[in-house]
Amino acid sequence: MSRRVLFLGCILWVSHLFGDEALYRNPNASPDARAADVIARLTLDEKLTLTGGVNAFSFPPVERLGLREIVSADASQGVRLTRRQWAKYLSGKGELTLIGGGRLKSVSFPGVLALAGTWDPALAEEFGRAVGEQCRALGVDVLLGPGINMYRTSAGGRAYEYMGEDPLLTSRMVVAYVKGLQSCGVVATAKHFVCNDTEFCRHFASYDVDERTLREIYLPPWKAAIQEAGLGAIMTGNHQVNGIPACMNKPLLNDLLRTEYGYRGISMSDWQGLTYFAERAHLASTSGHSLYMPNSAVFQQYIRRHLETSPERTAEVERELDRMICCNLRTFFAAGLYDRERDRPQVKEALFEKHRKVARRTAAEAICLLKNEDRILPLDRDAQILFIGDEEVHTGKGSGHVVGYDHKPFAESLKETFGAAVTCVLPQEADDARIRAAEVVLCSVSKESGEGQDIPFELSDDRRALIERIASLNENTVLIVSACNGFDMPWLPKVKAVLWCYFLGQERGAALADVVSGAVNPSGRLPFSIEKEFKDSVDPEYNFIGGKPYWDGHHEYKSYWIRGEAPEDPSPELKRLMAHVKPKEPVHVPYREGIFMGYRWFDRKGIAPQFPFGHGLSYTDFAYQSLTLNGSDAGGSPVAQVTLKNTGSKTGTEVVQVYVSDLESRVEQAVKELAGFARIELQPGETGTVTIPLDKNAFRFYDAEKKQWVLEPGRFEVKAGSSSADLPLIKSIEL
Repeated sequence: MSRRVLFLGCILWVSHLFGDEALYRNPNASPDARAADVIARLTLDEKLTLTGGVNAFSFPPVERLGLREIVSADASQGVRLTRRQWAKYLSGKGELTLIGGGRLKSVSFPGVLALAGTWDPALAEEFGRAVGEQCRALGVDVLLGPGINMYRTSAGGRAYEYMGEDPLLTSRMVVAYVKGLQSCGVVATAKHFVCNDTEFCRHFASYDVDERTLREIYLPPWKAAIQEAGLGAIMTGNHQVNGIPACMNKPLLNDLLRTEYGYRGISMSDWQGLTYFAERAHLASTSGHSLYMPNSAVFQQYIRRHLETSPERTAEVERELDRMICCNLRTFFAAGLYDRERDRPQVKEALFEKHRKVARRTAAEAICLLKNEDRILPLDRDAQILFIGDEEVHTGKGSGHVVGYDHKPFAESLKETFGAAVTCVLPQEADDARIRAAEVVLCSVSKESGEGQDIPFELSDDRRALIERIASLNENTVLIVSACNGFDMPWLPKVKAVLWCYFLGQERGAALADVVSGAVNPSGRLPFSIEKEFKDSVDPEYNFIGGKPYWDGHHEYKSYWIRGEAPEDPSPELKRLMAHVKPKEPVHVPYREGIFMGYRWFDRKGIAPQFPFGHGLSYTDFAYQSLTLNGSDAGGSPVAQVTLKNTGSKTGTEVVQVYVSDLESRVEQAVKELAGFARIELQPGETGTVTIPLDKNAFRFYDAEKKQWVLEPGRFEVKAGSSSADLPLIKSIEL
């Protein structure tokens, strides 16, 4: 970066001699040259200002140079509308209303965990493009999403914002999503770099992980998004990684992302930025980080004090600031943001209607049929159905929450589809006689989750009791789950079917009715494993303090942890933390399982999960017939061809999954790793073949001593099937 900036600076100095004073205004000039031209014109105060945000969600303007404010917005299930950010569009009643009339709104899409559950990169690109078009319609330049952390534990509060437990699946989905979003001239922000997989003490916990595990499990999606999709921005978490705050972690940000991966985009902090680590502000300017949000007041104060005591470092400090803000300016120029005015917020009904269709199709494709005993689903249109449930959760809590509009709840949509054949009641209205009399009972339960707090694995007592009661009264009980975290299922043998529905956004009911009625044959597959008991997971005591789990990730501990000040009336949770954690002392969360996370963990330990990674049923049946390995692709990796037949009576889509086992490694390897996947739709009786290039990293491991990926000659097994636990086709290969 420093050599590039120096070189461009020389070019600009020469251009200035010839009177070219507005290179940054030339849209035909390179983003690097334009950014360097701006930097050459800035004062020190302006440079400091450009290291942080303004107005909660914006990148500051440089009015003197005619550079406008760049606007960002929270995201996950679309564009989050907040009163604070869109204040000038508020009506007198406090409603988000467009100037000149009309309501300001955004589509609540399914969450990205549900998107990952489709195993459909083509849909992910269309989904990303739809969200990008929403951004343009609402005047958003930078979207603070998608999330691509790992589903390490079923207690993680923000699992709904991430894409599951496997690095390859996450990589394929995030590359497609980012390409779609950024094709609209909107900057995508992948978050939260890196290992920000839970909300436990999220502002100061240190997630400690070895290099091989980082390289094989947690970093691949980031590398793919950068090198394959041209990712414009990343957001670091408020946590620490191996004892270094994520927002100033030079080994990861500068040495790995920027130097090794060639990343040239924005590295922004989460919204606490440096506030928890002000005493380490001296690490910021050389760390590879470029933007502190929502402002850089702490960083600016440090720089000003430093220059007061060490004025001889002014030129050096300015060069460090130049490197920081160049990343930001270059990204905005590359996306064309400075070449257009901010889009005036407006709702284009035809466009939004198209987006609603994308949301509905994504939701229907995501729904995962976990169990279907006696083929109770799909239901006949004249079946006498009793639907029992409160209104289901459609989105997670926190920054990823998207309200949506004109919702299609489960009950309403089922009534539209089945008419008088369905009766909808609240749980407290469901008397025993009514439950017994129903031909089929659809029982809807939700498990809330979101930012700021992890959640216990066990389903709440009232929900568990409801399921047990209904299943004991009616043997034809179908459970509909709105959740993004696995939970215990002691009642599973008593219910006929289970539909896993994630958080499906505003079109959730239409999608559910499509699946229940058979208008859509379910094809969703789990992007994570569901354990039977939490003690089976990789780290059931990851959040223990004083011998008990500590769930709070909010700010109650802030004044104590930063300054040692206790509030007047601390909660019992905070009292327990204060008794076991000293101010400024990180709480360490060691990733002791190493690379053995998710299905790799269950394989290694010989533990059968409740439902395995990749699992999902269909209303038809598929017979896997043959697996062949044909040479290699352009990257030198083998290519698998899998032939299968639809042996059922309905048209359906199968997600073919291919895994690799290294049989002769000198280091311990996972029993198998996902190496590729593909969707195929087949008519009844139809046979088809999918061609799947296999990811080369499934044949390699990262040697931390040699600092490189290693492919050892030897014997491998390639396995194909419908889930990580159902792989009937096996071929050996020598590499």
